[in-house]
Amino acid sequence: MDIPEGQKVDVVIDLPIYLLQTLRLVHAIAETGFRICVEPEDEKAVVRLKKTFGMDYRVGTAGAQRIAGLYLDHLKPVTRIGSFERPLVMPKAIFDYCRARWPHERGVDVSFAGLLTQNRRTAINEWLALSGLEQLSVPAEPTFLGTQFRKLARRLNFPIEDEVGTRNVKIFSSDRGRHFPLKSWNTAYYKLMLDSKFVLCPSGDFKANGVAWTYRFFEGVLCGTIPVVEEPCAAYEGYRFHLMSDPLPSLQWSREAAEHNFALAREQMVLDSELLRAEVLRLLAPIEGKHPVEPDHAPEVFVT
Repeated sequence: MDIPEGQKVDVVIDLPIYLLQTLRLVHAIAETGFRICVEPEDEKAVVRLKKTFGMDYRVGTAGAQRIAGLYLDHLKPVTRIGSFERPLVMPKAIFDYCRARWPHERGVDVSFAGLLTQNRRTAINEWLALSGLEQLSVPAEPTFLGTQFRKLARRLNFPIEDEVGTRNVKIFSSDRGRHFPLKSWNTAYYKLMLDSKFVLCPSGDFKANGVAWTYRFFEGVLCGTIPVVEEPCAAYEGYRFHLMSDPLPSLQWSREAAEHNFALAREQMVLDSELLRAEVLRLLAPIEGKHPVEPDHAPEVFVT
């Protein structure tokens, strides 16, 4: 499709907007001169990206064009845009935002913030005990009534949070990152990692499927914090990290390792703007009453 350079093009992306993998892909595409069109009920997923980064979007899909040839596989992970394939695709703006805020001194030795599943709870408590910090053991899994209360609170968009820690170790149990609009961008979450030397990375939600990688690893890398992982995996190859079998006294943060990780993530996840724009233009298909994309070229997503 021949579109003059610099001209905005309205596009629709037929992938689950609730996935962080989709949101980062959407943002990266928007950076190259496209305006993302969303349904009214999906505006909450992107409104913070506009507020924080100026990502261009509009509500309503009339007159927009769909992007064919998109594919996500969360388990590996894989993100594919036509002929481009990466583990994850991230917008340049998030890299720039985080790098500009790296502090000269980091006041927190180790942090974790996020939803504590039973597996994560166990892994973190074992690491705390290994580090001689048994007194910081995270709260036990909620009772049946407690679980029902949390479900109700989530439906009412009321976050539930617990905190344990010392001045140098911060553990937050929070479901804020599971709700929009905070899911798309949580400033406090990134600020904690920017203040931290290390971030605990117990395995992700799909551990039962043999999947170890977690977004927290890469979010920490952007912030210059060194990941401390429950188990290594293919997605972490080439990065410098520690294991959760390493107690706190053995951890040594280095700027050189942080810079290495940041540079590798940028090389892997940020696509050249001109090449990405050209590929998206090639993949565009107009909306004419019904989906115009043939089934074998339709956007796909694989998440269990």
